[in-house]
Amino acid sequence: NFWTGGMSNIEIIDEIITERDAECLQYLKDITCQDFHNGLGFTLEFHFEERNPYFTNRVLTKRYNVPNLLIDDEPILKNVTGCDIDWMDDMCLTHTVRVKKQRNKKGKVRHVKKQEKAESFFHFFCPPKIPDITDMDEADADAIEEAFDHDYEVAQSFRLHIIPKAVLWFTGEAMEQELEGVFDGEDTMIPPQIAAMAQQQTEGSNPFPPPAADGSEEPECKQS
Repeated sequence: NFWTGGMSNIEIIDEIITERDAECLQYLKDITCQDFHNGLGFTLEFHFEERNPYFTNRVLTKRYNVPNLLIDDEPILKNVTGCDIDWMDDMCLTHTVRVKKQRNKKGKVRHVKKQEKAESFFHFFCPPKIPDITDMDEADADAIEEAFDHDYEVAQSFRLHIIPKAVLWFTGEAMEQELEGVFDGEDTMIPPQIAAMAQQQTEGSNPFPPPAADGSEEPECKQS
């Protein structure tokens, strides 16, 4: 698939895509970005084919309100909004259903279905609400900040790299160009994982930390 081929060449995106996600993403036909007219944010749109057997949505969206988007390298996220995914029966990728036996005091057994969270790229569309961190301890505040930073890096990888250079990322040429720009000392905005790759080649360090987990609850699968 054209889009998944490009996505797999950017580490920060590829690392959150599972094998099951990849099967669903075969039905992804376009990715677009709509920057706000006032320059204070953007919306990513993921367009899927009508024959997609996983969910009924034709478009999945992720909206970022960033007041300093055009004036500062360090984003100030005012709000991040995802969308509900209307999964087909038994096709949900973000949660799995476990059937457990429960026995009451009279010895009768009943079967209870329980949804459990599963790793999936599609959690990207269910971001937690930005909390008020003033009353949190430092460790929790740092974890939340790291989670939102990781999410924003994924979004910017789509907005600044995958979408405008889709063909080059699909062929792998974009990765080579970005690496050449790093070593040539060009002052360009590059994905963090590309800069880290260049550093690894010069210092031998591991540039790919695992994505942060904020531990927040997400909505259960909505079945159509």
